[in-house]
Amino acid sequence: MNNLFKMSEEVIEKKKRFIPELRFQEFQEKWREVRLGKICSNFKSGTNITSKNIFEEGPYPVYGGNGLRGYTNTFSHEGLFLLIGRQGALCGNINKVHGKNFISEHAIAVQADKENDTEWLAQKLDYFDLNRLSESSAQPGLAVSKLERLKLKIPSLPEQQKIASFLSAVDKKIQQLTRKKTLLETYKKGVMQKLFSQEIRFKDEDGKDFPEWEEKSLKTLLINYRLGGNYTNTDNVTAYPLIKMGNLGRGKINLSKVEYIPVEEKLDEKDKLKYGDLLFNTRNTLELVGKVSIWQNELPIAYYNSNLMYLKFENNFFMNYRMNSYEGIKALKRFATGTTSVAAIYTKDLLKVKLRIPSLREQQKIADFLSAIDKKTEAVSQQIEKTKTFKKGLLQQMFV
Repeated sequence: MNNLFKMSEEVIEKKKRFIPELRFQEFQEKWREVRLGKICSNFKSGTNITSKNIFEEGPYPVYGGNGLRGYTNTFSHEGLFLLIGRQGALCGNINKVHGKNFISEHAIAVQADKENDTEWLAQKLDYFDLNRLSESSAQPGLAVSKLERLKLKIPSLPEQQKIASFLSAVDKKIQQLTRKKTLLETYKKGVMQKLFSQEIRFKDEDGKDFPEWEEKSLKTLLINYRLGGNYTNTDNVTAYPLIKMGNLGRGKINLSKVEYIPVEEKLDEKDKLKYGDLLFNTRNTLELVGKVSIWQNELPIAYYNSNLMYLKFENNFFMNYRMNSYEGIKALKRFATGTTSVAAIYTKDLLKVKLRIPSLREQQKIADFLSAIDKKTEAVSQQIEKTKTFKKGLLQQMFV
């Protein structure tokens, strides 16, 4: 414990002396403090461009605060630039652009001078989280003058370049993994279209064709169904997470925001989720109503509320994929009633939904095949998060 305390004191002392906790061995001199505007050769808001011009044919990309917006016949900047979002929800976000391009008035264009490295500056400003400097809650904004006065601790140019090269390699790894995930998701989408249109068919264990698919209503397929309980929900963490309509994605549970049942509330054990339970979203917006997701023990314990319906089929995993296929979503949306903001699919209508369904043995083949793709995709997602966490730790130790 004393050693940990001493290590903490050492880190604090290094920070005070403008020395990073983690450093390449060949660099010894302490970092210096400067204002951001003093180390930039370019630091100004982009140029106004009309929407008409953005979509004219031309070789030059037009960038705003959130990235690529279109193309134009003229360019306003050339070289490597950082773009800092000026306004809105992504105010303060960082993008990098190369070559000849047009930067719009929605971004602040930044380029380091010859004594500093633009790539390093991008990493430093991204780590700094410029969004916290934004003003106005209604429409957040960043002023060029305010950013120019921002104080930064910086190393020599060679150390900047070495740090930037190292962190860029980590970024490249994240980009490669993200690309791999996108390819897997695209592949799954294409395979699902071919499987459920029967363009691709599996064979049985003897190499023979399975029986032809039959059109069936959910009424004939469902073994059981029931709505969840009418529970109070709170942001205060308790032992009873509550799965609501916002937690349902297309096939997968989303836990980015979880609410809880108060401890004093009476629970019905029938509303407690078990592995393989299929949930159907009976109420939501017109666009989102009818989502179906399968519970795979994402949390040790959880309950579901009255806007969700538990569905029991002979093969829930297959039906999760089938109801999230193009035909499945289309069939469900036919029975959605209500306004754009408030809509529902009632039980009597849900039971009328008809889908072409294969034999149970072919259902299992399809579910196993698609589940294998999901597992690969989830493994890549975990790698992405681990790499991002690794980079975050590096930034905390490599910057002062």
